[in-house]
Amino acid sequence: MKLGILMLSIFLAVNSAGANVLINEMLANPAKDWNGNGDVSGMDDEFIELYNSANQSVDISGYVLKDTVYRSTPGEYLLPEGSVIGPAGFLNIFVSKSGVFQGNDGDAIKLYDPNGNLVDEKEYSAAFADVSFARIPDGGEWNNSTAPTPGQPNQQSAS
Repeated sequence: MKLGILMLSIFLAVNSAGANVLINEMLANPAKDWNGNGDVSGMDDEFIELYNSANQSVDISGYVLKDTVYRSTPGEYLLPEGSVIGPAGFLNIFVSKSGVFQGNDGDAIKLYDPNGNLVDEKEYSAAFADVSFARIPDGGEWNNSTAPTPGQPNQQSAS
């Protein structure tokens, strides 16, 4: 009986982790050096930010990010072992690392858990230069933000 309760607790903890992880901000059309490498390189400066809304760390090893529209073959990024987001924390992923591109004329970015279940997605039809799609407040409703904040809390300067 105790083993059954323990197994159920582990199952629920693992499955509820996905509910706490969201796509929180995306910059599809960068015009500045957002990745800090000294070059302004359109696609390399694109980013996707994940947010953990829980008050405990979440291991997202094995999660998968995908772009679905931009290219004929969708980009796919498997988050490596040891990918952990702290409580109310962020994980910022640049396209130069992930290969998950965001089209300026529209795309859909999806996040899947290790079992292939869709955790979150954001679809859009157009992206303006240096205007991110951001949940404001973090984890909240989608807005357009003229103040992208990769890896940090989203700004209230939504337009």
